[in-house]
This record gives sequence, C-alpha cells and structure tokens, in this order.
Amino acid sequence: MKKIFLLLTVFSMVFTSCDPLEDINAEVDAQANPIVGDAEYTLTGDDYDELDLQYGSFNSEDDAKALIPELLTEMYPAWGNKSSVSVGYKLYVGNAFGVKDYYLDQDDYTFSGSDLLGFEADAVPSNYLADILANSAGSASEGDYIVAKYSQYTGSAYVVTPTVSLEENLDYGAISASLTTISSDSWVNHSGAGNELAYSTESLTMDDYPSSNVGGSIVLSNSGSEDVNTNITSIITSGIVYSSALMNFSEVGDGTYFFHLMEEDGSFNYSARLGAKSDGSGNILFGIGASSSTLTYGTTSFNLNTTYLIVTSYDTATGVSNLYVLTSALDSKPATPEATSTGNSGNSAQRIGIRQGGGGPSVIIDGIRVANSWSAIMSNDDLDDEVIGDKIDLEAGYTYNGEAWVTPTDRFYLISDEDFDSMGEASGQPGRYNNFGSSTPAEDYLPTFLGIKFPYALEGQELDVVYDYFSSSSGAQVRGNLYTVIDGKWVGYESTIDTTLQFGHDGTTWVPDNTIKYTLIRNGDYEYMASQLTEPEYAGLIGNLASYGDFDYNWSDDQIHYALKLFLDHLDPDAAEGQKYILTYVIYDNGESDYQTGFKKEGGVWVLN
Repeated sequence: MKKIFLLLTVFSMVFTSCDPLEDINAEVDAQANPIVGDAEYTLTGDDYDELDLQYGSFNSEDDAKALIPELLTEMYPAWGNKSSVSVGYKLYVGNAFGVKDYYLDQDDYTFSGSDLLGFEADAVPSNYLADILANSAGSASEGDYIVAKYSQYTGSAYVVTPTVSLEENLDYGAISASLTTISSDSWVNHSGAGNELAYSTESLTMDDYPSSNVGGSIVLSNSGSEDVNTNITSIITSGIVYSSALMNFSEVGDGTYFFHLMEEDGSFNYSARLGAKSDGSGNILFGIGASSSTLTYGTTSFNLNTTYLIVTSYDTATGVSNLYVLTSALDSKPATPEATSTGNSGNSAQRIGIRQGGGGPSVIIDGIRVANSWSAIMSNDDLDDEVIGDKIDLEAGYTYNGEAWVTPTDRFYLISDEDFDSMGEASGQPGRYNNFGSSTPAEDYLPTFLGIKFPYALEGQELDVVYDYFSSSSGAQVRGNLYTVIDGKWVGYESTIDTTLQFGHDGTTWVPDNTIKYTLIRNGDYEYMASQLTEPEYAGLIGNLASYGDFDYNWSDDQIHYALKLFLDHLDPDAAEGQKYILTYVIYDNGESDYQTGFKKEGGVWVLN
C-alpha cells in the first residue's frame, strides 16, 4: 500500500509541480522507505560533452567528485537514501614528462654573432643553444624537455636591396617585324644570319606576374638561325642572379639551350643556360647548364602550348644554377628546383641572350626580367632589404637538470624527418608531412618503430621519445611520451586511465562514498565468526553459524553487530579511517531473509553507520 501511495504521489506531482524533478526528489527523500538502488555505470562521450569536458576526461578526482553527482541526479531521479552507484570514468593523470618547442628569433641569432635570421655556416649551434634557452625559453621543471628549432645557412649569405636590373616587356608597337629592327637595336645580333627572330604583337599572360600581358613577344623558330641579346641596365657582378620569362612552346626538338645570361656582346661567358627537349611522348623536359652547353634536365614532363613562368638562377660565388618551372607566380622560391647544374663561378650578368635553331624549340617568349632576388622577379613594389642565401631548418633536444638546459645523455630519442619517412611517406602516413597527428597517432607507429630501431632493448628499459605533432586546432607543436619495454614490446605511458568512484545518496543528494558492499559467504565467513566468539554468552548461539551459515532469531541486534565487527577486522584489517562497509547477511526466523547493516571505521574501531 505504501508503494502505491508513493507512486500516486509521484504521478500527481508531475502535473502540479513547477519543477517536477525537484519535487519528485523531495517527495521520494521524504518517504520513510525511499527507493534504494545499486548500480554500476561508465560515463560515455555524451556524458563528457554534457559536463563540458572537451577532452573526454577529468583533470582530477576532485573534479569528478564535484561534477558526476549532477549526472546521477538526472539518471536516477527516484532513488533515495542508501542508494549507491559505482561510476567508471577517465582520469587524466598527466604526461610522463613536460615538453615544448622554442623557435629561435633574431635576438637569439645575434647572441651568436650573426646579423642574419639563422646561424652562419661556420657557427657551431651547440655552443650557443643552452645559453639561448636559459635566457629565452621561460621556466622549466627538472626533467622537462625542450626542442630548439633553428636555421643555419649552408654557405655564404648576404643582405641585398631587391632590385630589378632588367624589365623587358617587348612593348614595340602594333606591327610585327624583325626583333632587331622593331626594337631600334635594343636587341642586337651577336651570331647567325637569316631567318631572324621575330617580334609579335601578341603577349603572354599569367596572374600576379608583374610583366604579364604588356606589349608584344619574341617568336623563336626551330628553323631560325639568329642569336640576339639585350643590355641589362644594372650589371650584376656578385650574389645570385635571377632571370625569368613567360614561355609557351609549340614544338621542341632533341634539346639545346636557347635562353641565357652573358657577360658582353659576343662573349661566350654564358651562365644559366636554359634548354628544352622532347620527353619522347610529345611533352617537354627542361634543363639548365650553369656555364656549359651540356645541360642537366629535370624529370617532370610539361605540356606543349601552355604558358609557363620559367625562372633560372646563377650564384656568382659558387657557379651553381637552378631551374624552376612554374604554373603561377610565387612569392617564395620553391624548396626544390626542377634541375640544378654547377659550372664556373665569377661570371657577371651584363646581358640576356636568346639563341634559335640547331635543335632548339619553337617558342613564344614574353615578360623578361633580371633581378638580384626572387622577390624582385615577382614584384615591382619597393621591397625591404632581405637576406639571400640557402639555409636549412634543424632541431635539437635539451633537458632541464634543475639548474640548466643540457643535452640529454641517455633514455632520450628525438624522432627525425628520416624516422618519419621510414614509417611511410604516402598520404595518411607520418612521413607525408614528417609529423604525427590525429589521423596518424604516435601510438600506432612508435611501438613498431622502436622495436626496429632498438632490437636489443632489455625488459624494463625506458625511453623518453619526443616528436613533431600537428593539431588541426592548435597547429604545429612537439609532444612526447615515455615508452617502456614490457614483455618484449615497447609500451607507451598512459596519461589517461580508467578508474572508478562510488557515490551514495545521503537522503538529499549524491555524494562521493567509499562504502564497500560485501555479502557474507556461506558458510566460510560464518564459520570464522563462530571461531572468534569465545565469550560465554555466545556458547549457545554459534552452533547455527558454523552449521547453517546464518544467524537465527535467538541473536540480539547487538550480538549480531558485535560478530560482524569481528568479521570486518578479519576482512579488512588495514582499513583506513573513515572506510565504510555495508554487510549483507542471512537471518533465519521461520525462513531465511537477507539483512544489511552499515559500518564505519572511526578512531580505529568499527561503529554502526
């Protein structure tokens, strides 16, 4: 009858209360015998979202104790006093070690004596990095790691003011004619006769290239024989010389050079000789010769009848020439050229030469530029001074010993670009971009990699592994983890663990509860109590404990509680202060029934709770 009354009360309050859930809980808690439930539950992703825990875990046990009760109130609104739920959840216990990166800036390089944004070629970075980190990397705890990211020039480097030495837009009017004639000797013949180079009123275009769609163009024929050149207004005698032009090929032959730098009219001190030939399948291969007519060709096939932006460079100090074939104007020089050639150093750039015939291509050329920097090739704006020189990006790992940053001597490994490449370079593999990420997690690759890298590692050996990681939300960063050889395999440290907390209902709300629920085992646990109850008053009572595994109607509550306290000392002799138990046991009284009694450890003894 009482249960019926309770249900009717709950039902009616759904329709009459302003806050039904609050009123239902209040009504249930007010009952003398509220619903008592016992459950186990593991939090889901939706639960973490509801609690605004974006990483799907708690940062501390205290956070879990504070936040989980509100979930339990929603899940078990009708449960009341003495109900309990064991909740499984994920707890973040922290990384095995701290790690961060530090990118050197101009002040750091100045500390090393360099005026450039990078260490000079002859500098030894390790002589400076520890002091730079001490001055600039911020605070650290003993055992932390840092990865210093820096650049170093591979050869000479210098500062230039970007300057365009030649901008030839071939703006010679609306009549097609011989190039030397129409240009009024701006272009002059230096070799060959007949079948002259032609001037066309049509121009080539490419978005964002500053010499696009201006004036006319030069038309080369593979049957022509004239070679011409034009003066470079501001002669370049040092540094790197860049030359560029828009080109559209209708035919290519067996291959020879047709576009180059030269020192003076009639001189054969040619540099950065550009050539083109057939790939055998109706496409183009481009080549470069630093000073020789023997060219080094690239391996990429390019289409006929397509406009390309061709850029060549010649380093006057080293004699190295590079070739770049672009389909659009680029603010920055590509990391890898299409082809490279090394020849004589020391040539100056005084003229641009064009050569036709002798196996050369049929091609339209427009928008010729010569400059002392890549940026000046790509812009007519006034540009800031810049550093010219090749440099490479490097990194080095350091650890903090409590006093200073030092190079790790053992149990440390920094994953290199070569290591990433060894894990696969295809799309969706770490070597694609030389980092791990959400789609290429480190734990999917490092155990196998470490097993290959360190095949003789002993059981229990530990290694702090640091690596580059890319996050879609926070970008490039470094991360790391401790790996240990367990049962012959490298196993990563778990920064997030699965654990449980028990919550109990105190009659008002859910609270963290360390109560352990235990059901006495028949007949072993009862036999133990019988063996310990040696006082005379129990002489006539203990027989049923050992024989039947229960108490009977002859036992008083105090006697039962005393026996259960003895049993708890046996069950959990090292129980901490405040530990709670709810024991379930059997009493025979014209039939067997289960009973429960709560106990708590206070002052070193068990008391009723």
